[in-house]
Amino acid sequence: MLLLLASFAPVDGVFLSNLNATCFRCICEASTGCSTATTCRQSYCGPFSISRAYWMDAGRVVLPADEPTRWGAFEDCANDYECATGIVTQYMEKYGTDCNGDGLVDCVDYTMLHVNGGPRCQGVLSGTFATRFHQCLRERTRSAAQGTVRT
Repeated sequence: MLLLLASFAPVDGVFLSNLNATCFRCICEASTGCSTATTCRQSYCGPFSISRAYWMDAGRVVLPADEPTRWGAFEDCANDYECATGIVTQYMEKYGTDCNGDGLVDCVDYTMLHVNGGPRCQGVLSGTFATRFHQCLRERTRSAAQGTVRT
């Protein structure tokens, strides 16, 4: 049971079930191949391909000792994997809902939120993003079942 609790993402004392390292990694893999070399392209930044509006909606998360009002604070955080997971976590905490109507709020719902946005998260995942996301989830689930989780 302790391992199960450790896989939840804490946000100001709130725990988001199923928003764990595997879910983050698969959203990241589907977004950019999880490239830490990814910078900003067409106003989307970092390994999760986060927009400035998404960052603002998530509460302007920044690197430790940084200020959200500093020019470049968004880009620096979004381009840093750990900081970017904080942005995604805050966004999911704000909008977390059952996007696909299956009665559960899980990694698929968080991914739908990430791609489609909180107010309209019901949009189906499709294209290359969906293929990469589902493949990552299958591989990591299989690896976890075999006891060989990749990082």
